[in-house]
Amino acid sequence: MAKYEDTVTFYRSKSPASHRAIVFIHGGAWIDPSNTPHDFDKLAQLLITTSSHSQPAYSIYGIEYRLSPEVKHPTHLLDVIQNLAQLVQEEQIDELNLWGHSVGATLIWQLLTFKSSFHSSLNLIRSKMNRCYLADGIFSLSDLLQEYPTYDYFVSQAYDKIDDYEDPTDSTLYIPVSTQIHIIHSYSDELLSLRQSNYLCQVLQDRQQRFSTYWDDLGKHNDVFEHAKVAEYIIYTMMY
Repeated sequence: MAKYEDTVTFYRSKSPASHRAIVFIHGGAWIDPSNTPHDFDKLAQLLITTSSHSQPAYSIYGIEYRLSPEVKHPTHLLDVIQNLAQLVQEEQIDELNLWGHSVGATLIWQLLTFKSSFHSSLNLIRSKMNRCYLADGIFSLSDLLQEYPTYDYFVSQAYDKIDDYEDPTDSTLYIPVSTQIHIIHSYSDELLSLRQSNYLCQVLQDRQQRFSTYWDDLGKHNDVFEHAKVAEYIIYTMMY
């Protein structure tokens, strides 16, 4: 049901050291079937070909989740949790690095801040998590709808009410302290202004949470997950 069978393995590390992995989570406003793990075919190839080593010292995967309106929140998030936990177990991943675009970034943020600490799969994921890359994401539904009222056409399909989306000012209390957060945004994004990413930056600053930002011209919204500069940024930050 959670679509684990649609997980894509872009590259499996041959390193004899601990198993490090990058896992991509796609966007698509919770509703668009044209967005899949294969959104990252080009970025995965860039990570492989531009690595400073002849063979990357990390595996690269992409996971899937069910879409609205067939399902509603929190099903998307629960699918991500289930599929990540199964991937970690089956591939024996020691270090987990997540890269999410648009709603994929939203799902990572929700995973970081989800209150259900009793959830064994969530605990497993958090115990392996190292870096999280949040690219051109949505971090406040109420703020999003103030800026873009027409976006209610997809928000209303994914959420019964926007109050179901946890307030980031409270949810930051649940972020694992060891997690490195990277907020990425393209100046040329035509679907999301910098307002969402700046909103999250302010929340993290208020909580004195460590994070990094990468603002650049990375093309339009759906260019970001194919951009060579993004691959370079991931490779550079994975070294430290």
